[in-house]
Amino acid sequence: MLKIEMLEVAHKPVQGIAIEAPGGEGHPNMLVLQCKKGYVMCGYLNMGTADAVGDAAAVVSGADFGALLCNPVKAVSKAAAELGIEVGMTGAQACEKLNA
Repeated sequence: MLKIEMLEVAHKPVQGIAIEAPGGEGHPNMLVLQCKKGYVMCGYLNMGTADAVGDAAAVVSGADFGALLCNPVKAVSKAAAELGIEVGMTGAQACEKLNA
């Protein structure tokens, strides 16, 4: 099932997009937090592709939007690094930079 939810991070909109259990029951959700300049994504999605197309993307693990906002960034694309996003900052901090 597809779920879309509007969130707010630092008083700016972030669109949460979830595909619940794409591999079937018991599988993790596929999550994206779409911001103005890029997105925070779960580990289901491919950083190599993000880099290849020039997307500003950060990988954060989590089972829901709240976890993506609270958990630390594990990887960043080249374009995200140019915006000041770093491994170790929270997903919310990455969203703030992606919405600046």
